[in-house]
Amino acid sequence: MFSKAARLGPGNESTRKKIRPFSSHRRKAKMIDIDGEGSIRSVAFLAGGRHVVSGGVEGKIRCWRVDNGEEVGMPMDAWSTVCTIAVSLDGKWVVSGTNSGRVTVWNAESHEKVIGLVGHDDWVRAVDVSPDASRIATGSYDKTACVWSLSTGHRLLDPLQHDWSLAAVKFSPDGRLLATATWCRSSLRIYDSATGRLLTEFPIQVSSSENQSLAWASDSMHLFALSRDGNINRLDVNNGTMLSRWPIHSNNNSRCIALASDCQSIAASAGSSVSFWDTTTQKQVGSVIQHPALVVSVAISERYDLVIGGGKQIALQNIYDVLHASGNKEDTRSLASKADKFLCRLLQIFPDHAMRRTRGEQAELEETGGSSHTQDEGQSEQK
Repeated sequence: MFSKAARLGPGNESTRKKIRPFSSHRRKAKMIDIDGEGSIRSVAFLAGGRHVVSGGVEGKIRCWRVDNGEEVGMPMDAWSTVCTIAVSLDGKWVVSGTNSGRVTVWNAESHEKVIGLVGHDDWVRAVDVSPDASRIATGSYDKTACVWSLSTGHRLLDPLQHDWSLAAVKFSPDGRLLATATWCRSSLRIYDSATGRLLTEFPIQVSSSENQSLAWASDSMHLFALSRDGNINRLDVNNGTMLSRWPIHSNNNSRCIALASDCQSIAASAGSSVSFWDTTTQKQVGSVIQHPALVVSVAISERYDLVIGGGKQIALQNIYDVLHASGNKEDTRSLASKADKFLCRLLQIFPDHAMRRTRGEQAELEETGGSSHTQDEGQSEQK
């Protein structure tokens, strides 16, 4: 557990915590206590999964190292409650929405403000960045969703009018579609993101969390939605049909979902707990994770790390450890295989970047005397 981790800003080098690195696949769960006023409202991983950003009532966006819980750089000061955060897939930009209606683009490395988007006159509870990092989508209490140019800050479409306040906006992975959802009346809509044309609508009332109720599958054809009654709904956006629907571990204040990169596992929160589900069998896998406060935000990195935000605390845990604790070796082997396949894809697409990551992880393993998860699972298979 890490309490009020030392910040790594200028002139603060002597206060760094001296913590031995954890193995990339066998880390213990750890907690970060936020040194500020108010509670967390949103958490997200930066590209590569090495850092987490958080924002909340204190009006600041902070960046944290996943491996040791230390804060990186100076906070980004949004001056009012940060309701929602989104990160571009290239890792260059952080976008925040606040209760003042202000939307801001930040440089993820320098933490400097890049541009402000002006147009909403009420809380902005949902933001998202298009896969090519060229556009931003926003959703507000003013009952509109907007699409903006990230580079110029200009609005690209007329505001998309809704019957109630927006709870979620999400670009599809191919960038063609935009999903929006209102938090009160049952309305989940799919738009053409380039023209603003309404394509289909589902009568689903999503959870009331800030932009945490929707998750696209990688094929851009299927969408997962957490409804207010505690059910995960799998939707076919091309046909406008519901393919499946199943209840999570509790319907008490269900709020958030996060889909793993392989689209085979999904995390869902209810109250102060988080559970994992196989999207094919719709069965729960692993053990339920308990958080000290109401969970308001969750995210999963490509390294299968889970981050949970709620209260003044952020919890970081690897999904392998959750499955290992449950004693389900089949689930653990399956997830390890999925992670290996993802790493192979990463090596093909970004060979230099991926090799630097894997060499760094091997160095951590050698220092801690551990072995990789593939070796562990190979030995168990031989037995």
